[in-house]
Amino acid sequence: MITIDIPNGEDLSTENKNFWMYFEERLGRVPNLYASMMHSKNALSNYYQFHTRKVSLTKKETEAIMLVVSEENQSFYCLSAHTMIGKLNGFSDEQIMQIRQGQVEFDHRLNALISFVKSVIAGRQKELNLLENCFNAGYNQENIIDILHVIGDGYMTNYTTKVLNVPIDFPIAEK
Repeated sequence: MITIDIPNGEDLSTENKNFWMYFEERLGRVPNLYASMMHSKNALSNYYQFHTRKVSLTKKETEAIMLVVSEENQSFYCLSAHTMIGKLNGFSDEQIMQIRQGQVEFDHRLNALISFVKSVIAGRQKELNLLENCFNAGYNQENIIDILHVIGDGYMTNYTTKVLNVPIDFPIAEK
């Protein structure tokens, strides 16, 4: 299986060197996903600006969306990363599995969100009338736009890691 070479911090553009130092200082390492994006002079800066944008969702809601997108796309790199981040944001192992399976029993509002996200990914959002369920659960139009952007964010990273076969550098998520 072909994998992408992960840059080692040398021969990077100035902006990518700044990102490299930022992640080294903040995390103690550069995640392989971000390092792989450094093959392009612009990819990481463009992505990171989008990824770190403000959204009207909670961190838990955002992580739940990323877990569902990663599960549906079978992106084990992102699934592993977001399982760890989900735990850091207060989800238990059992709650993470419920989110991944699309049946959130512990939170009615989050269940409406996850059902909507799964239907968007499957292309059935109108058929299942789940947008109305989101509104009934308390989400508003701003939230819906942000939900769609988080889904898009997940697709960018899912396909980057899958196509390039980026080595997982997080604790491996349960399959």
